[in-house]
Amino acid sequence: MINNVVLSGCYKGFEDNNLLLKIEGLENHQIVRIYINSSLKDELQKHLKINNLVGIKGYIELDDIKRIIIIATKITILQK
Repeated sequence: MINNVVLSGCYKGFEDNNLLLKIEGLENHQIVRIYINSSLKDELQKHLKINNLVGIKGYIELDDIKRIIIIATKITILQK
C-alpha cells in the first residue's frame, strides 16, 4: 500500500503546529489541517502570507485518539 498525499490550496494561517490550507472544490471548500514540525513552522511564517498558493506532499497517519491526520514532508510555495 502506498501512503502519499498531494494537496494544493490557499494558506490560511497556523493553529498550533498545524498549517491551515483552504481546499476549494466545485461546490464548496474545506479547511484542512496539516501537521508540520515547529522548526519548519517558524521558517514558513517568514515567507508565507495569507492566500498564498501552497503545495503539500505528505502522508496519512493516526494520532493518539485514532483521528486521521496529514503529516507534511515537503511544502512548496506555488504563488506569492
